[in-house]
Amino acid sequence: MGALSPFSDARCYTARELQDIRGVRMAARFASAGEEYDSARTAAVVFDRSDRGLVILTGADRRAWLHNLVTNTVSALSEHAGVYAFALNVKGRILFDLNILCLPKMLWLDVDAQAVPVAAAHFDRHLFKEDVKIVDGGGQYARLGCGGARAAELAERLDVSNFKALPALATVPLADGSVHLLRHDALGAPGFELVLPRGDAGAWLDRLVEMGARPIGYHTLDLLRIEAGIPWLGSDFADDVLPPETGQLERGVSFHKGCYLGQEVIERMRAHGALARRLVQLRVTDGAGLALPAVLRRDGLEVGRVTSLVPHPRKPHWPGLGYLKTSVTGYADITVGDPPRPVTICSK
Repeated sequence: MGALSPFSDARCYTARELQDIRGVRMAARFASAGEEYDSARTAAVVFDRSDRGLVILTGADRRAWLHNLVTNTVSALSEHAGVYAFALNVKGRILFDLNILCLPKMLWLDVDAQAVPVAAAHFDRHLFKEDVKIVDGGGQYARLGCGGARAAELAERLDVSNFKALPALATVPLADGSVHLLRHDALGAPGFELVLPRGDAGAWLDRLVEMGARPIGYHTLDLLRIEAGIPWLGSDFADDVLPPETGQLERGVSFHKGCYLGQEVIERMRAHGALARRLVQLRVTDGAGLALPAVLRRDGLEVGRVTSLVPHPRKPHWPGLGYLKTSVTGYADITVGDPPRPVTICSK
C-alpha cells in the first residue's frame, strides 16, 4: 500500500474510492463518475496531483547545461516562464517528458512521479564539471490542480488578476512566496496548479473547496485529459522514437535551438518526412475487457494501436487515444479487439 496523499488530512478529502497511483494512496473518486464529469463542465474542480514529481536544479550552469539535454529551449527562458520538453537518449527515444519552470535561482522540472528516478539518474550521468545540483523536491512540495469551466474565476479570487493573459507554464508567487501558481491547462481548458509546502496541503485544498471548487478523483482527471487529447507518459508514450508531429509532441520540440541529446535522429526523421505514425483521438462503443495497448486493424492488417481508453459516464462510448500509421488513408473499417469492435477516429 502506498503512502497517504499529503491532501488526505483535508476536511473535504472524503474519497469514495482510494487507489494506489505512482506509489501514493489517493482519491480515485469523490463522487459518481457522472457527477464529477458534470462538475468539470460547469464549475471549478480541484484534483490531487500526487502522481507528479519535482526535480530541482540549482547552480550557475543550470540553464546552459539543461538546454543541451532536452528538446526545447531553456537558455533563453525568463524568470517565471516555462516550457514543455522531452528528454531523449542518443537513439532519439523518449525517456520522459517534463515541464521546465524557471524560478529565481533554480529550475523546477515537473515530471511524472514514476520518472523521477529515471530523470535524476539521466541528468546525473551527464553532469561533469558543471555547477549544477540535482535535488528530488517531492518531499518538500505538494501539487494541487484546478481546472474546469470556472477555474479562471478561482485564480482571480487568489489575486492573480492577469490569469487569463498568463502564457502556458508561467508561474506566479502567492502570499509570502511559499506557494506558486502555475498556469497549467492539464484538462485542455484554462487551468492552474498550486505547488505548495507539503505541510500546508490539506489547508489549501479546504480553502479552494470553501471558495466553491469541487474535488474530483484520478479517474475523472484521466477521462478529461483523454477528451482533451493530452498524452501521458506510461500510457501513451514510453521508449518511443519521438515523432515530430503536430499537437502536444511538437510543442515540446524546438527545431531552431541547435544541438541536444538525440537531435540527429529527430532531424533525420523530419528531413526525410519519415513520420511513421500520428497521435489520434478515437472512440469505441464498448471497450470493456480490452487489454491496452490494443492493436488497431483494417482488413486484417495492423494499422496502429489504442493506448488509452476509458468509459464515458454521460455518453454511449469509450473515448481514447492511440496511434495510427501515416500510410493509412481514410478511417473507415478500423477495428480493435477479437471479435472486432468498430473504432471511430475523431482527429488526425
